[in-house]
Amino acid sequence: MKNIIKDIEKGEIKRAYLIYGEEKYLVRNIKDKLIKAIVNDGDNMNFSKFSGKDCNEKQIIDLAETLPFLAQYRVILMEDTGWFKSANEDMANYIAEIPEDTVLVFIENEVDKRNRLYKQVKSNGYVCECGRMNKSDLSKWILVRLKKENKNIARDNMDYLLDKLGDDMDNITSELDKLLSYTLNKDVITREDIDKVCISEISGKIFEMVDAIGNKKQKKALDLYYDLIAVREAPMKILYMLARQFNIMLQVKEMLNNREAAAVIAKNMGMQNFVVNKAIGQCRNFTLPVIKDAVNYCLELEEAVKLGNMNDKMAVELIIVKYSA
Repeated sequence: MKNIIKDIEKGEIKRAYLIYGEEKYLVRNIKDKLIKAIVNDGDNMNFSKFSGKDCNEKQIIDLAETLPFLAQYRVILMEDTGWFKSANEDMANYIAEIPEDTVLVFIENEVDKRNRLYKQVKSNGYVCECGRMNKSDLSKWILVRLKKENKNIARDNMDYLLDKLGDDMDNITSELDKLLSYTLNKDVITREDIDKVCISEISGKIFEMVDAIGNKKQKKALDLYYDLIAVREAPMKILYMLARQFNIMLQVKEMLNNREAAAVIAKNMGMQNFVVNKAIGQCRNFTLPVIKDAVNYCLELEEAVKLGNMNDKMAVELIIVKYSA
């Protein structure tokens, strides 16, 4: 991963790139660095973007054969093509024939390393896998940010922060922004600061899950749930936290309907402003009757699980499916 950044900084550009992996922050960061290095600002004539079902290999190959106009490269960005899990022989055959003034950039969630297209990009271009960073690297990354802000943190508190936030860099960035704002006039970040401001990893995932449910993004909500299961979070704990979040939303929605201001709602509920503001945003995607129904349904499912009438994992799936449909 460090090699691709060095190559970009030195202007050593390949004809094909595949950037993929679990750590979306790194995928996005490397993609942005690459595009910025080879595409002039506002150059829409030489930069094309395709996503998902819009990715047609014949159309893209035709475009790739077109000379760039007053620019060094024609750049084609393709996201979520699915071609690295299922066969695409036309594109696999083309990779070795890409003109020197064309750059193809593939951004994928998952790949099969046995896939021929994957092997062709690896042989003729650059493959960059962005996996989760380990705790040591995350600590160094956070310390760089803290140093820029003239902040210090004890080693045990750094460990505590990472234990609380997990290893998702987007989540860490979001929570670090809040922490830095909260400690604006302090030189040293304490454990008390962390506890007052930062939301634990599971809480962040629950926020995201409710967002996805409200936006009717069922697959995303289920994926977030399965991510939590994969790191051994108990389904009953997730069910409890979903119920808690819907209950917060219920109180917020009722006060919003009474035309209460966000600051007043936060004071009445004894919560941080950012927690209430997040709930206000989520409430926009739910009517009051639906939120009430969700709270009651969570309680019903909790009871069913406790009585042995319902599988705990399925209980959470039922909530997600019901309210994201």
